[in-house]
Amino acid sequence: MSRRCLAGWLAGVLVAVGMLGAGAASGAGPTFERIDVDDTFADEGLSEACGVDVTSTVRGHVTLRTFSRDKGLVELNTLNLAVTATAGDRTFRFRDVGADKLQVKPDGTVVLSIIGQVPFEFAGVLKINPETEEVILEPKNRSEEQLAKACRFLTG
Repeated sequence: MSRRCLAGWLAGVLVAVGMLGAGAASGAGPTFERIDVDDTFADEGLSEACGVDVTSTVRGHVTLRTFSRDKGLVELNTLNLAVTATAGDRTFRFRDVGADKLQVKPDGTVVLSIIGQVPFEFAGVLKINPETEEVILEPKNRSEEQLAKACRFLTG
């Protein structure tokens, strides 16, 4: 699974979980779920970008917090993942860290803020309306410079 696919998959899961928790009754504290991650896979995205076979290992955890309310903060998910990409005897390490915040505004608009460092994508804050896929705030795209750096380490 490529970095981009992994990030997209994780964001989709976090949004889906957030949408399920959004309709709960208000008043109670958040529910917590911790998901430990330990996965190794052929990294098609880095392999294609760098021109060598890359295997990536992802370790860390994702914490899902679901608030029982209809407005305001309804979901806060944090992730702390260490990734080790390996090509032969060459290694590149990086982190996927941050928070995904699902919020329902007073007018009913849903806003997903993806905050932090998304490998080979961006660092900062991306805000989207998951219902309409409208981008509200777009961070600086760092994908090309990050891929170039990873490939330098992986190919020598």
